[in-house]
Amino acid sequence: MTVAGIEYLVCDINEVRETQSAHPWLASLLSPAEVKRSDRLRHASDRIAYRCAHLVLRLVAARRLGADVRSAGDLEFTRCCRSCGGPHGKPQVTDAEISLSRSGTMVLVGSAPPSSPIGVDIEGLPSEVFPGFDDYVLAPGERTSACTNPDRRRLELWVAKEAALKTTGHGLSVEPNKLEVVRTEVVRTSEETSSLDGSGAWASSIRAPDYPDIDGLNLASVPCRPSHAAALSCVDQLPVTPLTLSDLLIE
Repeated sequence: MTVAGIEYLVCDINEVRETQSAHPWLASLLSPAEVKRSDRLRHASDRIAYRCAHLVLRLVAARRLGADVRSAGDLEFTRCCRSCGGPHGKPQVTDAEISLSRSGTMVLVGSAPPSSPIGVDIEGLPSEVFPGFDDYVLAPGERTSACTNPDRRRLELWVAKEAALKTTGHGLSVEPNKLEVVRTEVVRTSEETSSLDGSGAWASSIRAPDYPDIDGLNLASVPCRPSHAAALSCVDQLPVTPLTLSDLLIE
């Protein structure tokens, strides 16, 4: 099946492992390069998480492209850093927009039509933020905003800006404090089947007048565990649909 809007999946690595146990053939979908990269990681938990996250990436991309789930292993992904040209950064696959983020055991993957660049980010709520966080991450207007849970608000702003910077491929070559998250008018479409923020709205956008390709990117929060925050950014305000692992295994 091919999809017109945006789809995303947020899940725990343990859910992916359980799915693999029920469908052992899934392990064969990873490329030799992905297996090799995972083997370089020092900790077994990181090796497992890397493989599970990239398996989900392949399955979401296959669904986006209307490919048979068992052919997900044939997809060719490339990465090219916008800043240095190195083989890292946002994953790319022909005829689809795709974005991946992982924090601890949580993974988030989003997909969109090739004409609608997207970025996703998920992060766990830290026990404390690093020194200088506000200066590095927050725009001047965001530092003075009052809220009941400032640590939560900091995290939500961080993931929103990370998602936006992944959308364009800038990454942290642009300091997050150069971007400001602003509320936007609620926009709905009759085709929306689900939402990211409970209302079907793209509730925020990025203000970054010095970076025209980042300025105006649309933002929405992604429902996830209370211990995490997640966000989705896209050039367009497309309908958004959450997925389950079972959705990805439909043949």
